[in-house]
Amino acid sequence: MPNPLKIFSISKKQSTIPFKEYYTNWFHTLKNPLLPLLHQTLSSPSSQALLSSHLNLLLHHFLSYYDSLDLAVTTDPNNLPYLLFPSWRNSLEKPFLFLGDLHPYTFTNLIRSFLDQENHSDDENDLVLDNYNEKKSLVVLDRPWQVMMAWKNTSKKLINKIEQIECGLRLIVPSLMDRYKRAQAGFVARVADDWVGFGGKKEKFDVGEAMKMETEELVSVFVDANRLRRSVISEIVGALNVYQGALFLEGLAQFLVGFKEPGLIREFEKCKIPINDRAGN
Repeated sequence: MPNPLKIFSISKKQSTIPFKEYYTNWFHTLKNPLLPLLHQTLSSPSSQALLSSHLNLLLHHFLSYYDSLDLAVTTDPNNLPYLLFPSWRNSLEKPFLFLGDLHPYTFTNLIRSFLDQENHSDDENDLVLDNYNEKKSLVVLDRPWQVMMAWKNTSKKLINKIEQIECGLRLIVPSLMDRYKRAQAGFVARVADDWVGFGGKKEKFDVGEAMKMETEELVSVFVDANRLRRSVISEIVGALNVYQGALFLEGLAQFLVGFKEPGLIREFEKCKIPINDRAGN
C-alpha cells in the first residue's frame, strides 16, 4: 500500500489529496490478503501466537486508516470537505457514516451481536458439543473447538467493559455532534453576514475566507471523531481474548467488504420507502 506521507504531501498545483485512491488501496489490502489470512488461521488448528500475529496485522490496518485520515486533514485543512463527505463511499455505506467514517456505534453493536448471539445459541452449542464428543476432534464445524466456543461463558468483567465503552459513547458522540453543529452554524452565519455586507455581489464575496474562520474547530472535531474510533476498536480488542478478538476483527472486515457487494447495493438502491401524506386525511 502506498506511503501515506507521500500521498498526502501537497504541492502548490495540487490542493487536494488523492484519498480515494488511498482508500481503494487500503480496502483491497483489507479484502485480500488480510481478511483471508485471518479467516484461514481461524479455520485451522493454528497456534495462538500465529493467530495473535494475524489479529494484530488486521488491527494495525484499521488503526492506520484513521491515522491517515488525520494526516490528510492536518496536512491541508482544505481536504476536510472531501473527507467529511467522501465520494468514494457508496449509497449503502453512507447511512453508517459519522463525521466522515463508520459510526463508533458500529463497533459496539458488532461486539454486542457476538455476545447476544451466544446468549441465544444454547441449542447450537449443544450440537457443537455433540459433534465434538462424537468425533473426539478439536476441529468441529470447520473451525477449531476454541474458536467455536470463544463466546461461551463470557466473563462479567468483559460485559462490564463493553457497557463502560457504550456509556462513554453515549456521552462523547452527542458532544462531538454538538461541536460540529455549532461550527457549521457559525460558518452559515458568517457567510450570511458577509453576503449582506457585500450587497450580494458575488465577485467580492469569498466563501473560502468565511470557511477559514471555522475550519480549525471542524478539523478538531474530525480528528477527535477518528481518535474515538481508534479508541473504541482498541479497547474492545484489548478486552477480548485472542480468539474473540480475531472473530471481532474478522466480523468488522466482513462488514466493510459486504458493503461493496454489487448485488446488495442494487437491492438497497431498489428499495423505496413510500412517503404517505396523511396531513389532508
